[in-house]
Amino acid sequence: MEDIQKRKVQHIQLAQQSGSQMDGSIFERYSLPYKALPEVDLDDVSTATSLLEKQLSQPLIIASMTGGEAYAKTINKHLAIAAQEMNVAIGVGSQRVALEVPSARESFSIVRKHAPDAVVFANLAGVQLNYGYDISHYEAVVDMIEADALYIHLNPLQEAIQPEGDTNFLGLREKLGDLISRLSVPVFVKEVGHGLDIETCKFKLDAGVSGLDIAGTGGTSWSWIESQRRGSDEFSDWFKSVGNSTESILQDLSMIEKNVSVVASGGIRNPVHGLMARSFGADYYSAARPFLHAALDSEKAVIDALVLWQQGLQIALFITGIQDWEQARFLELELST
Repeated sequence: MEDIQKRKVQHIQLAQQSGSQMDGSIFERYSLPYKALPEVDLDDVSTATSLLEKQLSQPLIIASMTGGEAYAKTINKHLAIAAQEMNVAIGVGSQRVALEVPSARESFSIVRKHAPDAVVFANLAGVQLNYGYDISHYEAVVDMIEADALYIHLNPLQEAIQPEGDTNFLGLREKLGDLISRLSVPVFVKEVGHGLDIETCKFKLDAGVSGLDIAGTGGTSWSWIESQRRGSDEFSDWFKSVGNSTESILQDLSMIEKNVSVVASGGIRNPVHGLMARSFGADYYSAARPFLHAALDSEKAVIDALVLWQQGLQIALFITGIQDWEQARFLELELST
């Protein structure tokens, strides 16, 4: 097994530990405006929406997690089967490993094999443009899984703490702008858990992205994971919760005129949090850890989890008197007491 593959295994193992989670989701500050007389029939409440001209049963994207070796291949297979069965979108982990280790490609291509109709996101780091990558590499990861769109992830804090990190982010704005304008598929830019900032969001909007995935604080801390790999308790303490909250960036984005998809992730631990994110302007929500444990078990476990999330969203809409996901954008939350 190559070093980069070993790193992927370590990432999944550490992500399962409770210490990888930041302290509390920002959405726990709020509560839904419960209505005792909602004037809605639960059976008529719809969780459906669309993404990239494909219909989804619920506004959920199974977040980018892993890939690279047999361990990850099984996880991706279970997630893909469930995504196809439940008609939800799915992302894969960084595909750099598959470009450097050809034998790792099947751990990613298996997603499209088992989810032929799903919205599928390819994934590659933006910083690789400063390490010899060009448009051909980004098109290659799209082709590898016949992706509908490409996630370009930005992760400076993770890279800075990661022992093998790529930390030259100088000059990336111009390179990313050129790349985004030339790629053959829609581009979504995302962080990995420490949050996009509003300045970066504005730049990406000007560059012509199709979507922004906030990936804010409140969920899995990749700085903590890399600190554990590095053996630094100090870095774990200092940087674990550093970043921008999903809520704050959603609120900042709501003040900007835009015509892109906004994905709320980071601290989305259940569909109630997803509905709360909708009230701040999110079009979709995304989560990883709630489905990781299920994916380590079986595709049925993932399907069961997705069913639960869809039912949970339907109930949350119902008790707030909302008929469908589109109407949910007008929901006004209450501060928890």
